[in-house]
Amino acid sequence: MQIHQIGGLGFDSNIYLIIDEIITLIDAGTGMNFETVKRNLSKFNLPANDIKLIINTHCHYDHVGGDRDFIEASGCEVAIHELEAELLRKGDCVVTFAGVFGRKLEPIEVARELRDGDRVKLGELVLEVLHTPGHTQGSISLYEPKRKILFSGDTLFCGGVGRTDLPTSDEKALANSLRRLAELEVERLYPGHGPFVEKDARKHVLEALEFVG
Repeated sequence: MQIHQIGGLGFDSNIYLIIDEIITLIDAGTGMNFETVKRNLSKFNLPANDIKLIINTHCHYDHVGGDRDFIEASGCEVAIHELEAELLRKGDCVVTFAGVFGRKLEPIEVARELRDGDRVKLGELVLEVLHTPGHTQGSISLYEPKRKILFSGDTLFCGGVGRTDLPTSDEKALANSLRRLAELEVERLYPGHGPFVEKDARKHVLEALEFVG
């Protein structure tokens, strides 16, 4: 099992590649830099059509806009929390902020609606779905307790937290989500934007919790 960051250029979210039995992406960026993302994939001898699953941490366009490119390249499946699945299916441009990026979100078929407590088995890696609302109502984090790995989406970053002034955002819910994450053992943190850390990452979770109070 390997984890690599292969995106994050411009307005893109971070894009994490998980090389396991099921080749998976955590988020897919805006799609505006798809050619660069493909070149980064090729560094691991992987064409875009090897991607089998995209797990979106939430519905914002900077995370889901690139889904369509990979669906067309590989027929991969898309998973997102059940509260935001219909936004993708309907091609919502308001809550997803596609319109803010000057783009139209083409309808995306969601193969799997995720719920809190679900487990997504990729092979060696099994990710537990944690519903961590606040940035959006359907935001999720993904946790692997054995290796103490946390994909936090835009719930928290290394040195910050997600915005709570957007449609379906909730400051109180974000604080509660951070309290939940603070109870986990986290060694490796892979957030939706900015740098990731692979050692002693729990301190970033605790700093985020202290920030929101």
